[in-house]
Amino acid sequence: MKDVEADDGHSAEGAPQGAPPPPEAVAAPAEARPRKSHVAPALVPIDRVDDDPALQMRPVGDVSHLATDLARLGQVFPIELRLKPPDRFQVICGFRRVAALRFLQRDKVLARLHTDLSDEDALLMALAAAIHSEPVTRAELSRVKERLEAQGRLTAAARDMLEKALATGAQLAPEGVEEEEEIDADELAADLAVRQGEINQDLALLAEVFGSLEEERREELLKQLRYSAELVAYLEGR
Repeated sequence: MKDVEADDGHSAEGAPQGAPPPPEAVAAPAEARPRKSHVAPALVPIDRVDDDPALQMRPVGDVSHLATDLARLGQVFPIELRLKPPDRFQVICGFRRVAALRFLQRDKVLARLHTDLSDEDALLMALAAAIHSEPVTRAELSRVKERLEAQGRLTAAARDMLEKALATGAQLAPEGVEEEEEIDADELAADLAVRQGEINQDLALLAEVFGSLEEERREELLKQLRYSAELVAYLEGR
């Protein structure tokens, strides 16, 4: 499942690749880090997500493999969205996932919604994702710097972050995930088996009244069950 959600420097549904770089190599100064803002998880209608490349650091490229994996597994890891009042949204990180979901004609996207993020902090967050999360070449970073400078959007903090990243070498390795707790696969599988058994019991009860549910509720349930069926077929084929 190497291609699952492979944008923003992640593959296999967000698992970073490669060894972490030395902290001093890519760490941004405190003044260059985005300030904290209010963040809330949300399922956002995808037709309200603008096709805005302002924070896109690299081309989307071919998303067919990513779309295949999203069709099998559903979207597990959220993208980063910024609210554009009153009811529109700008992508900060996750352009490939949005493109893949649109390819699949999905109507919603799972997101972390930033409701009060400034222009500068949104740019710094997008830059940090490009620099720290995925191997990125000096040529790619140089093009980003030139584009931002030409657009008059290269703030002092963004310039400092890019220049430090450009000074590290030909290619930056992805950032590690030291804060994430290591998960034992067998324990996770055992826990999932128990929870799936409980879900199956609930589904058996729901089957008796399925015909009386609202059409939208029935379709949503069937959509999730199709994901499960596709995942079973995928696992049995491994």
